Amino acid sequence: MGEMAEDRIYADRRGKRDVYVGAGLGVTLVAISDDRVGRFRLLRGGRVHSVAADETCVVIATDEGIYRATHGEETFEDLGFGPAVAVGLDGEPTATGPDGDPIAAGSDGNLARYDGEGWQSIGQVTDVSAIDGEWVAAPDGAYRLTGSSVERTGLTNVRDVAAGDVPLAGTDDGLYAYGDGSWTREQEGAFSALASDGQRSHAVGETGLFERGDDAWQRRSLPVDEPIVDVGYAQGPIAVTDFGTILVDPPAAKDGAEGWRSRSLGLTDVTSLAVAGSTA
Repeated sequence: MGEMAEDRIYADRRGKRDVYVGAGLGVTLVAISDDRVGRFRLLRGGRVHSVAADETCVVIATDEGIYRATHGEETFEDLGFGPAVAVGLDGEPTATGPDGDPIAAGSDGNLARYDGEGWQSIGQVTDVSAIDGEWVAAPDGAYRLTGSSVERTGLTNVRDVAAGDVPLAGTDDGLYAYGDGSWTREQEGAFSALASDGQRSHAVGETGLFERGDDAWQRRSLPVDEPIVDVGYAQGPIAVTDFGTILVDPPAAKDGAEGWRSRSLGLTDVTSLAVAGSTA
């Protein structure tokens, strides 16, 4: 069976998840079905700095602003924020949606939450690199959103954060976990991308991809020698490289084979990924 014929089957398989990949070209929708990478297509052109998704929608941060689309739709709504460098979703049910409100960081340092009618300012954080749930990463520290304000919790040169049950932060000098009001370093070295869904945690370091298991971090081998940009979760972990290769590590492949499956998306300058239905 040819590749195009196989792609038509993927969308009908049980376990299908939509994955959004942000890149210099725009945002691309990728169909992940169990252990396979299926069809993909560009949804919207223009550089995407970050992307977030939940059960109902996907939001993207661009040089022009914050845009949102409902899953299954190809038209993105301008939420009227202005130039943005990062976007996230707080993950808490609100009157505007079952999965929470967009939280955006502007190029001017403005951090704000969208309440369905407009943007409500939370505070000022310069050069935000990532937002995950109530956590914000920036060069001068890891910040936590507390209602209508933002609180610095420590660290410096924070590249990424992952909310999860145990919040994580990746910095230029280590991988940190938050507990009892302070950060504890769990791994040395520079870490640039993190993911956690409460049951699984992954971190991208200068020496590769790490997975937490039995309270210890272990390095995972990958089938490609390309820098990992971001990680998320469907049935199993999903990763994407700077050169546009998407990797899927299914818990149980249909053909019985183990290990990562990969496919090139033909993208460059990849910045982030988000899985529909997941805030990891």
